[in-house]
Amino acid sequence: MSDVIALLDTPYFIIGVRLGLLGLALGWGLRLATGRTKPPLPIAGLLIGVAMVVTLILVDDSVVSELPGLALIVLASGVASVLKAPLWVHPLVVAPGAIWVALATPVTELFWARLLMIVVITVGGFLITDFERRHAGLGLGVIFYALAVFGAFAAVPDTEWAVAMVAVTIPIAFLAWPRVAASLGTEGAYLAVAVFMWVIVQGGAARPPSIVGSAACLGLLVLEPLVIALRPSAVALTTWVNRNALGAVVASLPQVFVVVLSSRVAARFTSHLPAVVVIVVVYVIVLIAGLRAGPRELRVDEDEDDPEQDLFDIETT
Repeated sequence: MSDVIALLDTPYFIIGVRLGLLGLALGWGLRLATGRTKPPLPIAGLLIGVAMVVTLILVDDSVVSELPGLALIVLASGVASVLKAPLWVHPLVVAPGAIWVALATPVTELFWARLLMIVVITVGGFLITDFERRHAGLGLGVIFYALAVFGAFAAVPDTEWAVAMVAVTIPIAFLAWPRVAASLGTEGAYLAVAVFMWVIVQGGAARPPSIVGSAACLGLLVLEPLVIALRPSAVALTTWVNRNALGAVVASLPQVFVVVLSSRVAARFTSHLPAVVVIVVVYVIVLIAGLRAGPRELRVDEDEDDPEQDLFDIETT
């Protein structure tokens, strides 16, 4: 506990919190300027990613080689969005930036860790974008990402960068709860995942299995789209909860389950095999539960013509 308290007095945390609060203020300012009745602004991922990069630049001036790759990720995905390319195109155009970041970063010498970065940035970013298509209105993408960040902080042995990511992410997460002002967004999802992977590879270098456990903390952000892909009729998370602040908390419980087991069990091993086994078991349990869950019948007060229309309701109980 004393080590955690000491981290709160480091430049990583102090600068991270300041930039996170700046991102929170900017996000709400833009939300109020554009109108509260519109869908959430797709900016939270960009705010998190930019704030984290600026924090590391200010604190650790050796962070330079990865910056062109991160910029390329945002630019490529942004161009694809402007051209209205299908979602499956985005990971293809983002791949060069992901490869740049993974190969250029000096934070690891592990080839498999670099490969994991490329796969998670491209495939994970795509799955999270798909997740947000269903749950942006409840803010679950931002909330689940924040939980994954906490899990990564608890998992990696070297926590300076991880505590900066916590400091940046938590204030910005209040753009999605208790009222929903912003979602991760397409470009933001890829950037946020890239920064997440960059940080956990750096922080987990002293105990490599913690990198695997930290990556697994993304949890339902990548698992729920797989369930929907395997069973298109599968029920969405928001079908089971009220679409308000309390409903977002309830919907987050499966993510908490995955994060706790990934960060506090799988990531604690000193060899890769048991860590991977734990993650596979956890992921299989969640996938089976998702596939077997039946859709709930609509309540009489819900609109049977468009049961998803209130996803963008930002009112709370």
